[in-house]
Amino acid sequence: MAVGKKTEKGAAEVEEGETAAPMAAGKGAKKGPTAEEKGKGLAAEEAGKVVVAYGDTITLKSSDGKPFEVSKEAAARLSERLAEMISAGGCSDGGGIELDSIGSEALERVVGYCNKRDPVAAAASGSRSFEFSTAAPSKELEDSDRELVDRLSTDDLFDLVVAADFLKMDGLLDVTCRKIADMMKGKNAAQIREIFNIENDYTKEEEEEVLQEHDWAFGE
Repeated sequence: MAVGKKTEKGAAEVEEGETAAPMAAGKGAKKGPTAEEKGKGLAAEEAGKVVVAYGDTITLKSSDGKPFEVSKEAAARLSERLAEMISAGGCSDGGGIELDSIGSEALERVVGYCNKRDPVAAAASGSRSFEFSTAAPSKELEDSDRELVDRLSTDDLFDLVVAADFLKMDGLLDVTCRKIADMMKGKNAAQIREIFNIENDYTKEEEEEVLQEHDWAFGE
């Protein structure tokens, strides 16, 4: 994050042109936060003005009560709904945030997506790069996102779409919807119904009528 003037937030100072994120690994690249630096950097989110320290975590609980630890900074930055919950003190009692509409498998993938984009969590897992929401995704993150959705079953993919939509995570929603669009590309109506297990509720006559009315859309 860059600021126009030298400002003070707690004990942390940020000079003009400096960023809070290290660049991808390479010559001259800055390393991620050290253990001593964890919790010292502060991030302020425009949505709700959520202020959290790097290295802090929160607990998210799935619909079946399974807890997951996630970077508090990344959760607030990437999810508009989680930012609102954190700002409202949703995790202040230490019990975590309960997400009754998200199952444990989908929530685990959401948490992994967030932690991949957190400097402390990424450094701990050996990841070489992470990105703020204002930066273009690195190739490492793009490959990670592609691997995430490519290995999912259709049902799991739709569960992740629902989770991303509920949490207002535009980045994850874009990744999952792009995968669905790729699955539909070049397929006819019958093939799409088969892929997504959609029941055809048209009679033969009704389907013929639709095809004739919109023949431009179904032409070879």
